[in-house]
Amino acid sequence: MKSIIVDDDKICGNIFKTELSKYGQCDFVDNGKKALEAYQESIEQGSPYQLMVLDIIMPDMDGGEVLRSIRRIESEKNIWEMDRLRVVITTAYDDWYNRKIIISKLNCIYENYFIKSSDMSEFLDKVHELGFVLD
Repeated sequence: MKSIIVDDDKICGNIFKTELSKYGQCDFVDNGKKALEAYQESIEQGSPYQLMVLDIIMPDMDGGEVLRSIRRIESEKNIWEMDRLRVVITTAYDDWYNRKIIISKLNCIYENYFIKSSDMSEFLDKVHELGFVLD
């Protein structure tokens, strides 16, 4: 599994990276612009990312903007629905208002969300729900 972590919090990003590195290549970037550049490059190289762990609240470009841009790129490049990037949107805020915002940004079955304060096994369950087998 080839994955990328997008989080302006380096500590959180490295926690996710450490966990996902057990299952294949895992890269880390600290902002949305770098995420889009890395995603585009992975497609151009013929080795696209399969999973993105995407923080929803970041300066400059938030996770919602990143996700919309990725879906636009996939449409422009005629990437089949089943081959599209799977995304776990993350947040540190566990309240009704923020959950509502996150859920409103989930557009398809290839997207899920995770509250950062939760147990890492719950995170892996979210990844598994997106169709990945984690051995």
